[in-house]
Amino acid sequence: MIPGRRLLLLVSAGWLILGLGWWLWLGPTLLAAASDSAAGPSPSWFARQIATRQAADPAWLDPEHVAWVGRTVLTRIGILWAAACLTVSLWPRRHRLLTGLACRVQEADDPRNLAVLRIATFATLLVVPAGREEFLVHLGLPEALRFPPGGLGPLVAALAPDPAFGRTVLLAWIAVVAMAAAGFLTRFSTIAATLLSILVLGVPQIHGKVNHAHHLVWFAMLLAASPCGDAWSLDSWIRGRRGVPHRDRRYGVPLRFAWLLLGFVYLFPGFWKLWTGGIDWFASDHLRNQIWLQWTTHGDWRPLVDPTGWPWLIRLGALGTIIFELSFVFLVLDRRTRPIAMILGLLFHNATWFTIHIGFVSLQICYLCLVDWAAIADRLRPRPAPRVNPPHATSPAAATAIGLLLVAVNGLYGMRGQHLAWPFACYPKFAYPVRVPERTVVEVVATAPDGTEIVESLATGRGELRTARWIGVITTVLREPDPSRRDAALVALADLAFDVPPGTTLRFDSVRRSVRPEDADAPPLSRTTLGTFVTPAAESAESTDPTA
Repeated sequence: MIPGRRLLLLVSAGWLILGLGWWLWLGPTLLAAASDSAAGPSPSWFARQIATRQAADPAWLDPEHVAWVGRTVLTRIGILWAAACLTVSLWPRRHRLLTGLACRVQEADDPRNLAVLRIATFATLLVVPAGREEFLVHLGLPEALRFPPGGLGPLVAALAPDPAFGRTVLLAWIAVVAMAAAGFLTRFSTIAATLLSILVLGVPQIHGKVNHAHHLVWFAMLLAASPCGDAWSLDSWIRGRRGVPHRDRRYGVPLRFAWLLLGFVYLFPGFWKLWTGGIDWFASDHLRNQIWLQWTTHGDWRPLVDPTGWPWLIRLGALGTIIFELSFVFLVLDRRTRPIAMILGLLFHNATWFTIHIGFVSLQICYLCLVDWAAIADRLRPRPAPRVNPPHATSPAAATAIGLLLVAVNGLYGMRGQHLAWPFACYPKFAYPVRVPERTVVEVVATAPDGTEIVESLATGRGELRTARWIGVITTVLREPDPSRRDAALVALADLAFDVPPGTTLRFDSVRRSVRPEDADAPPLSRTTLGTFVTPAAESAESTDPTA
């Protein structure tokens, strides 16, 4: 077994050797090889490898891209070295560690703390956009825009009701979710709310953009398998119970699995940032470019204070993001460090809200389950609430089984980095560094039969589709390998974006633009025509095939 201090020294020594190897040998060698490959045939092994990749990907023509790949490979070696050292250190104690983790998950807790998770989860479900207008909006979208995600996405697409019946489904969902939040007929309402939430929140996910509110479904599943209505609920009030049930494992198990899943929300994105982006994710201008790119997706929105003018602050924030994401799961499972995890999480989410207008409000609301509300309530009462026997003599087996299932499946999706899935997924990674401050958007040049020409950019949300959804659909359509399916989706997007008179010629261009704020009115960097279509002159007319 390697002691903790020696483990830290061993990992640090490995990273130091990799860093010196890069600066003294590999970095200059790769840059020289990139130049040799551009000049012509070279005996250098590196130059031959780079030339091979240049033939398949023009990005390899840029020496800085070659250098980034080299730094990323070294970062991966460093990660594997740290993992190997940690494995050697912990392997002799694996049984004790697993037993300790199991004991921590099986700790008893107060039913009022579980009730807070119930209230926070189902109340948040009632206010997230996907559970309200987005469900009906997406039921009415054309078939050409359906790109179901992985997991249960195809099943959700198959079960999606028609818009007329969708209103009935939505009303039923609102009713059972409200009942679950209030703790009325709790066992029935939590199960019904969970099943309907998979459908209601899942329908907006089947059109090319997955918005990550998955944690609400995970927590709903845990609550449906637990006695979450034993306190602070209409059920307990109706029963006339005058006390609070004793602390029990049945209340602690679902709570601790919820904390563990919260940690998964951050752990895998943090890992993928390092694995995919390498040290460039925090040691380059990536985050500044990412902030600029996100600004262009929100129209004219800008933060009150522009943070991109302080490069050292941006890079420090990027490094802090990775450290926070990788450490949250370990901080949240310990009672002493849980408040630190909560404070860091709130600072992180509100910093991202301030800089790129992404706040993950539904996640922040769920942080309420990290607070010991039962202890606070007892301190505020003149006398602590009397303890009574729980109304049901059940074991935490069901919650344990659901929790293990959620941990296993989400762990698998997280290790694969699969974020386009429902209702299990890796959360947004933002892993690939934005090395060049550019963005590709779709522009439509519409020429009416009378010759009038209108240019419409599809860079931000249109109509009833919110910006994030709209951009996700655009991105998915551009990546569609089937030309005929892509063309049908483009025409459907144009129809959603603006009124197209019959007989109008639509030309779709893929336009590459700078995202630097000072280049807002600059001409595009490049323009590529995706296709040209003519809308039917009358309802009975046949659609014209693409001419380009």
